[in-house]
Formats: sequence, structure tokens, C-alpha cells
Amino acid sequence: MKLTFIRADHEVTGSCTLLEIGGHYGLVDCGMEQGRDQFENIDIPVPAAQIEFVLVTHAHMDHTGHLPLLYKQGFRGTVYATEATCDLCGIMLRDSAHIQEFEAEWKNRKAKRAGAEPVEPMYTVQDAEAAMKLFVGVDYDKRIELAPGIEVRFVDVGHLLGSASIELWITEGDTTTKLVF
Repeated sequence: MKLTFIRADHEVTGSCTLLEIGGHYGLVDCGMEQGRDQFENIDIPVPAAQIEFVLVTHAHMDHTGHLPLLYKQGFRGTVYATEATCDLCGIMLRDSAHIQEFEAEWKNRKAKRAGAEPVEPMYTVQDAEAAMKLFVGVDYDKRIELAPGIEVRFVDVGHLLGSASIELWITEGDTTTKLVF
């Protein structure tokens, strides 16, 4: 088992942790950094297509905002979240994509007048809608198997509607390790 902290290891915003477990790759959160970019973050060190699952703690953009980008980059795994988080992400990710498109359009109008190269939005509404199709709602306190030797449970924490602490049980050989996010 290996954990790689992609973002939010020096600050609160942009939560994303890569899990490497017995040849399986998953993420806990895939957030967008918000506010001033004070710390250098690393890219996810594996291709998005190799990531099998994303576990989402809650719907805030700093925990989910890069999911449409991950989809755009080739992720086709499963996004596990509580039902309420799935519902809120449906609203928030589409809205974020609309903002991405609007800002790119505005920058491109200015760039055209200045003779500069056009910019692309980070992701589109289509990317957000496609990413939402990968979501699977899970019940609180129900233990589910993600892959052999990897189980997860979402526990209510009351931060906001649908938010959860994520408990993982990882069995490698004769040893089971419990991680909590």
C-alpha cells in the first residue's frame, strides 16, 4: 500500500490522495484548489485511465472540482459518494463547468483583440455530465468491497448534507490496515 498526497498536504483546499493497493489505483477526493496558489502541487502520477475508483468525502468544490477534468483525461472508473453528495455534485460540477466555459469565452474575446492564442476551458458541461454518470450513491454505515482486499464504509460526519468520513480496510497478505479520511 502506498499513499501519495497530491494536493491539500500544505493547506486545506484541493483535497486529493492517491491510493496504490496491490495493483489497484484509487483516489480519495479529487478537489480543485481554491484561492491563491501558494504551494506547488504534483500531478496525479498515473494516467487517469488507470484509476479504478474515486471516494468522495463531500460535495465541496475543493474535494470534487477536478472530477470532470479527471474524466476529460480518461478516467472511466466509479465515483463512490453518499446519495446526497451525488445530488449536490450534479448541481455544483455542472455549474463549475459553465463557469469554466464562460471564463474561457471571455478570455478568448480579449485574446482575439490582442492577437493572442485562444484558451480552452479546464472542462466543459459535457465533461461534467459525463463524469456524473460515473457516480454511484452509497448508504452511510454500509461496508462495500471495491476490489479483493479493499473495503470501504462512509460514516456521517455532519459537515454538510451528505458529508462522510471514509473508512478503508486494506488487506495485504495476513495484515489488515484501517485508514480513515
